[in-house]
Amino acid sequence: MKKHLVIAILILISAGAGWIGYQYSYPTTLVAIHKVGKVDHMSIVLISNPPLTDAGKITWWQKNEAFLKNKYNIPSPNAEGRFYISIWDFAEGYKEVEKYDRLCFDDMKKKENCIDKNWVMTIEDNRKGRLQYKIGEGSYIEEANGKLIKQKD
Repeated sequence: MKKHLVIAILILISAGAGWIGYQYSYPTTLVAIHKVGKVDHMSIVLISNPPLTDAGKITWWQKNEAFLKNKYNIPSPNAEGRFYISIWDFAEGYKEVEKYDRLCFDDMKKKENCIDKNWVMTIEDNRKGRLQYKIGEGSYIEEANGKLIKQKD
């Protein structure tokens, strides 16, 4: 019985070490920014190796928010103070439209101006001035004190 427990613990430790190694070996990196619409309050951010968990995705945004604001003016609120940021996995890079349902960018004047639709998350302000993160089937509100509240379905 103790032998099985020791083996189980070793497996868990190995899995944890593997997970940490994976995260450091394949960091999430910013690939491109595309502004959408005439007012530019909508932005599309392309990243490679997105975090796998909801918490990881939100943490990535929080760590990179100031950089994106300073370098790319994202978020860029409209006259009403609203903004919308959609983050996508760049995955296999830009491709031609072909016959697939792909996300294409009009600001690129070459044939390879589309990506496969691998949505990561959306960040927008809600009408109360708080950030809302939409990830998968879930949604989180960031309170003024920084606390995250998971929204009920």
